[in-house]
Amino acid sequence: MSLRSRVEARAASLLDYCRKGGYNCQVALFVDLSRHSGRCRFVVWDFEASRPLLMCPVSHGSGAQKSHVRSAYARVSNEDGSHLSSVGRALVAERYEGRYGVAYRLDGLDATNSNLRSRCVVLHGWRYTTSLPIWPLATVGSFGCPVLSQRNMRRVDELLRGAHRVIIDIFI
Repeated sequence: MSLRSRVEARAASLLDYCRKGGYNCQVALFVDLSRHSGRCRFVVWDFEASRPLLMCPVSHGSGAQKSHVRSAYARVSNEDGSHLSSVGRALVAERYEGRYGVAYRLDGLDATNSNLRSRCVVLHGWRYTTSLPIWPLATVGSFGCPVLSQRNMRRVDELLRGAHRVIIDIFI
């Protein structure tokens, strides 16, 4: 199944969740961790037009002690110190300038990602993450954060600055 069709199927139920919970009903972010990290698997979804606004690669947690370790497929955990990504819905919270530039804190909304904030898992850009697919190569790893290229992070930041209570849905 294509990334677009997987996200489109999830978007319908997420839109209902957003309406009931008072979250943003114009746009949402999706990460399909079942896909190879060298492929597009991060999607900015426009609910009104039922189409992606952006599809690009995104790094995931490497589970290693060094964040540059390349891992094609994600393993997941909600445990502190695991250096793995977590699955579930999260609120894209406050914007800040950090070590890697613009970043957004994430507040987990499900039991599978309830420790995102305490683990300091944030959405950010990094100069070593690719903007374009590099399959069969893998992207660099992170300590659990969804990490975009600096270029794609600028695009996402522009969108998020004008939006409130956006949900990111990370799934396998």
